[in-house]
Amino acid sequence: MKKIILLLAVLAVFPLAGCGSMLERSYASVTPHTQFSDESENEAILRAENYPGLVGALLHLVEQGQENGVVRLYQYASLTGTAASDVDQACLEVTQEDPLGTYAVDYIKYDVKPTAAYYQVEVKLAYHIPPEELAQVISVTGSTAVEQELRELLPAQPEKVLFRIGYFTQEDSAETLRQAVWEAYEAQLSHPARLLEVEVKLYPDAGQQRVAELLLTWEESDRPNQQTMGKILGNLKN
Repeated sequence: MKKIILLLAVLAVFPLAGCGSMLERSYASVTPHTQFSDESENEAILRAENYPGLVGALLHLVEQGQENGVVRLYQYASLTGTAASDVDQACLEVTQEDPLGTYAVDYIKYDVKPTAAYYQVEVKLAYHIPPEELAQVISVTGSTAVEQELRELLPAQPEKVLFRIGYFTQEDSAETLRQAVWEAYEAQLSHPARLLEVEVKLYPDAGQQRVAELLLTWEESDRPNQQTMGKILGNLKN
């Protein structure tokens, strides 16, 4: 009787082990896992198993301001018919539909190399802006948070402020953001320099997620140095 019970207990363990490995595979396909290549200390190798994971990997490279990257597609099920056509579509989605990609990326070049275990996608990204500028993008849930963030930023008299707005409503516009700048300016207890002009550019032109580029023109004065501005931005992100 003891032998039978022991045998049943052993058999019960094996199905659980199989389920665990399946969960690991599905998790890796949703969230690309960042590794570092043995060949280059600066080249990130990302992993994806489906099309959303591929797009997420490309966006990760953009967010980091990377100019080169590698994405490995494991057990990949194509959305369009081939891995190469999927990569082409994903690059277009990142550069033409995603707010940060629309704002920052000029184009993405890629090369797809099949291997026995995976497709290796080598990408090169060209930017409209210096890649390091991406580190200054402030992410907010909605446009209503813009004014509060600006109240802390304006004492440094920034010439450009970038917001990544997660939810852009039908009531939001370039004009409402421009008004938010002026309201934040008027709320300052003192004005070391006079704000002369505010220009707002939105990327892309439509959609519920946008990047807002605020360009501020100040009256000539002794401006705070770049170190002071960087410190304020760092405090806002923390």
